[in-house]
Amino acid sequence: MARPIRVAVVAEPPGGGTDQVVAAVVRKAADALAEAGYDVVDACPPRYEDAFAIWAQFLLGDYAAIVNQVLPLMGHDCAAAVNSTMPPLDATAMSHLFINRHAVARAWSEFLAEHPLVLTPTWTQLPFEHGFDVATPQGTAATMEMIRPVVPANLLGLPSACVPAGRDAPTGLPVGVLITGRRFREDLCLDAAEAIEARPGLATPIDPAV
Repeated sequence: MARPIRVAVVAEPPGGGTDQVVAAVVRKAADALAEAGYDVVDACPPRYEDAFAIWAQFLLGDYAAIVNQVLPLMGHDCAAAVNSTMPPLDATAMSHLFINRHAVARAWSEFLAEHPLVLTPTWTQLPFEHGFDVATPQGTAATMEMIRPVVPANLLGLPSACVPAGRDAPTGLPVGVLITGRRFREDLCLDAAEAIEARPGLATPIDPAV
């Protein structure tokens, strides 16, 4: 692959809000990649919000197929949160969903041909209190919104690497960034994650090498 490798930076992904602490950590990670020799540009992959919407509909379809098996395993709050979402699609709608997924995959493939790596937040908000995601329908919706950066890789079968790149000062909790790459190029994701992790010198509570 031609060097330097181009990285598309999306500090504040479309489709919802992004905490400015999280966005700043993404930009700091982008600076680390630039210092490591990457070609860093601000650019967002196409149809970003479509990818999230399609993934959510697929998720509901998969859930509908196994709902009777999984509901008894869920706690009351989690079951209530899942049941508060939109109903699953019928067979015709699912067929159209596959067509739309292929269209998004093509658009992303064209983008990744020019930008082999995409740098985003992992989640767009700081860690929430235990139970927030299932306590209310609003909390469930907010959680779905904040996880949107991890969705395209799940929908399209792309490799990703999550790496801590900063801390939230009031809590001391690490803030992660996500590197997503072209299909079958896990090596590019891991190399970029290593470059990010090396430069801030962020101490983590547990050394995975020990």
